Amino acid sequence: MRYYIINSEGKEVFFDVSSINSTKSEAIGFQVKTEKSGTKEYYVRSLAGKNYISEDMISWEKAPRISNSKGIVNVNEALNVYRGFKPSGLGQGSAGTLKTDMPGKVVKVLTAEGAAVSKGDTLLILEAMKMENEIKAGVDGIVKTVNVSEGQNLESGHVMIEIEE
Repeated sequence: MRYYIINSEGKEVFFDVSSINSTKSEAIGFQVKTEKSGTKEYYVRSLAGKNYISEDMISWEKAPRISNSKGIVNVNEALNVYRGFKPSGLGQGSAGTLKTDMPGKVVKVLTAEGAAVSKGDTLLILEAMKMENEIKAGVDGIVKTVNVSEGQNLESGHVMIEIEE
């Protein structure tokens, strides 16, 4: 599962998390892959109602309890966290303009011009790099234009859908 963390200035970091089988203990294993650090393994276990995390299953640190799954508060800024998707347009302009980040093929269009949409609604499915990606609304609003059709091949930066807030 891909996670995106975006600060208030639009700077983003993303990482992929996948589970691994951990036969050493009751800990749950995860692989985290980032562009800068490569792939690392982490293990999480619960003990006495608290969660602990380790990279080597020898030394364990208490993991902070997170009550808000949509954001993280850092020392001096608030960060938005998106699990599985990043509303298109956040790094490129308004959240109501959905642009392709990479070349791909439109598999399915799930909305039409004039449709009311809510933030997080899936608007179309785009196949890129042999994976189907759900393109979701970044804002609540009305679909102003749909600039794609099913089966259409798109280049990076193509405006797929515009949403009017």
